[in-house]
Amino acid sequence: MRAPSIRLARPADLAAIATVHAASVRALCAGHYSPQAIEQWLAPSPGLYDRMLRSSTVYVAERAGRVVAFAAVRLATREVRAMYVSPDATGGGLGLRLMQRVERVARAFGAAELRLAATLNAVGFYERLGWRRDPRDAGTRPPQRCVAMRKRLT
Repeated sequence: MRAPSIRLARPADLAAIATVHAASVRALCAGHYSPQAIEQWLAPSPGLYDRMLRSSTVYVAERAGRVVAFAAVRLATREVRAMYVSPDATGGGLGLRLMQRVERVARAFGAAELRLAATLNAVGFYERLGWRRDPRDAGTRPPQRCVAMRKRLT
């Protein structure tokens, strides 16, 4: 099977991005958050993905023409806003490839550091990529608890 390709997201990808987000949260976060917290997290927010596409640089990973992952970085604030992989596409290095792309673009934009709020299930993944917990930030972002993290890019 061919490796997924990574490209900039476009408006036609919004429904697929929403599907990946919901599937990823329901499957991969289930052991770390209550069912109620997950459903609150995924409650409809009209225009959420459209706003993300307008305010961030968003990449999607496609396999056989299907979006299987996405990542969003807001370069103006040096913040990774999202990184989700479909449950059936985990474990193959796709998250690593997306984060490498985001970090490379941020460096090219002049960022010396990035920050993010990691879900509890993803903290180890980010730590393996060189991200560190940020003790200056409480790391909460309703409706779920998150861990604030930073990474120097230089």
